[in-house]
Amino acid sequence: MILSPIEINEFKIYTERYSFIPFIKDKTFLITGSNGMISSGIIKWMLYENKIHGANCRIFASTRHPENMPDYLETDDNVVMCQFGAESQTIGKEKIDYIIHAAAPTGRKYFISKPVETIRVIVDETERMLDLAKEKNAQMVYLSSVEAYGIPNADIPIKETYVGAVDSLDIRNGYPMGKKAAEFLCYAMSKEYGVNVYIVRLSSVQGLLQPYNEQRIFNEILRCVIEGKDLIMKSDGLSKKSIVYSLDAISGIFTVLFKGVSGEAYNITDPSTYMTMRDLTSYVFEKFNPNLHIIFDIEDTSKTGYLPHLEFTQDITKLQKLGWKPISDLEHIYKTDLSRFGG
Repeated sequence: MILSPIEINEFKIYTERYSFIPFIKDKTFLITGSNGMISSGIIKWMLYENKIHGANCRIFASTRHPENMPDYLETDDNVVMCQFGAESQTIGKEKIDYIIHAAAPTGRKYFISKPVETIRVIVDETERMLDLAKEKNAQMVYLSSVEAYGIPNADIPIKETYVGAVDSLDIRNGYPMGKKAAEFLCYAMSKEYGVNVYIVRLSSVQGLLQPYNEQRIFNEILRCVIEGKDLIMKSDGLSKKSIVYSLDAISGIFTVLFKGVSGEAYNITDPSTYMTMRDLTSYVFEKFNPNLHIIFDIEDTSKTGYLPHLEFTQDITKLQKLGWKPISDLEHIYKTDLSRFGG
């Protein structure tokens, strides 16, 4: 395992705060979407626990291109790469204790150009993972999304019981529709077949593990600071949402997988980061590069694939009752990435 000094420091902080060793020691995991931001962070977390605390985790890492081993892996790491869609051929009769199902399309351009493929991948692959969890008697956590709530505008944080509407005649909505359908499959498999499956609804996840060129406004703000350029904002900037630090998100996922109630959903976000995109930009610019400005060049969201105006955050009381809370604030999120990218 090869980690940067910044990653080593961050994983040290989080593994000391959250000791999951009793749950992961000598266990075998299957992780889908293993090249993605969250999944790669989960793998790094467990490899860090293997090295520092002797956790002895074994990992099957599922990806569309298993021939391309991630550059942070070393040959003696306890990780087996396997083909997404054909995991069972690699796993064979081996026992799987936990499945973390994170694979899904994520790009808004893909949602619009490939709406059929978007919903099919989300629903069909979730069903396949649930069948495998049933066969192996494994516990499974499904990574859903805050988009399952639709586009509400709420004065108070939204609880997991909120039923959000999603327009089925919007070409972009294969993603949230797929997430809602996959959630139902998880719930149904729990109730009908007793599969131990848990759902997490993540807000936008930021910091430490994301690629530099990620196409979201949070990342564009970061690039503006590093490159010393003004932000061209394609909306009025009044949408209001919250984000969560990557390692806070991962600690939340582990908490639900190990301590949650089967068939139930849990919100993961950091309500302290809840602000408009305009205010977020101003905060980051003032903190890290006060010479920068916002320039508005508003576009029609129906043509760009961006979500329309929304204003809500999630209630995290349910997850807090399991012993979780975010520990990294907004300043830490951006300071970590600025250090990582040399800003």
